[in-house]
Amino acid sequence: MSDKDVLISSQNGVGHIVLNRPKALNALSHKMVLDMLEAMKAWQGDPDIHAVLIEGAGDRAFCAGGDIQAVYENGRTDHDGVMQFWRDEYELNALIENYTKPYVAMMHGFIMGGGVGVSAHGSHRIVTDNSIISMPETGIGFLPDVGGTYLLSRAPGGLGYFYGLTGGRMTADDAIYCGFADYYVPEDKFNALKEAILAGGDVDELIKAHAATPPEGDARWHHTQIADWFDGKSFDEAMAAIEADESEFAQKALKVLKRQCPLSVKSTFRAINDAKNMDSIEPCLGQEFRYADASLYEFNFYEGIRAAIIEKDRNPQWVPATLDQVTEQMVDAMFKPLGDKELKLK
Repeated sequence: MSDKDVLISSQNGVGHIVLNRPKALNALSHKMVLDMLEAMKAWQGDPDIHAVLIEGAGDRAFCAGGDIQAVYENGRTDHDGVMQFWRDEYELNALIENYTKPYVAMMHGFIMGGGVGVSAHGSHRIVTDNSIISMPETGIGFLPDVGGTYLLSRAPGGLGYFYGLTGGRMTADDAIYCGFADYYVPEDKFNALKEAILAGGDVDELIKAHAATPPEGDARWHHTQIADWFDGKSFDEAMAAIEADESEFAQKALKVLKRQCPLSVKSTFRAINDAKNMDSIEPCLGQEFRYADASLYEFNFYEGIRAAIIEKDRNPQWVPATLDQVTEQMVDAMFKPLGDKELKLK
């Protein structure tokens, strides 16, 4: 296989994208995003292309996120360059959401953060037995971006809050139930479906022929309980409901929530709330872009990446240290308007 980080080709009327950094779990670099944008814009207007299929190289991951180590290394010294990466990435997310041709995402293995952004906005999202989908950003001092707040705000009941705030992992069934995927294809049929689509067959008919019912996941099982925690509640009311729930599931969730970055948790709650009133992905990406800009000037994002990726001590020292120390003014500051530097997608 080529040593390029993203392989772009077309065959039998299908545009084919392969994320090709398997050793890095196919993490997205800026160059990969730009190459994908260029190809997809060209295919959009090409009458010979009737569908696009995206996959990740290797067995472990479709895409485990953006290249946050590069953001860590450059964020303090090249603010505009890092923000340009996010501009281009978010443009790609919006393009996928609004694409006029079938966009088939073969979502195997880990699909996290930026990987969600280039899969879960597609028209045909295929998960399988080893699929693990999550938006773990509150654990690194960030918030679910790449249109994550758009998807989370549309999950049934309180599930979007649960998965967004805790960074919890979704199985194939969870992802379908929460609106992050459409179809489950068993692992022994997964590659056969991909090859059939690349051979130029009808996307909908082929998926229908290969799809099955996935094993039931936690989301369906705990949906009513999670809805009781979050539905129609303020952040403080939701936390009180979880604390009052003595079940093992609730206490485990509470422990996770108190371990994540407090400012990120409260900001994510705000962003999901606001996204519920947004009728398209673009304004959701706009508020995420504001948060990204603020994060580059803020302590927690660098501290979270340090603890998780750089030094790997898994012991971030958040500021503020606890949820009750995070004020509404602190959250407001993370979404402050950017004037002429706002994200403009339409």
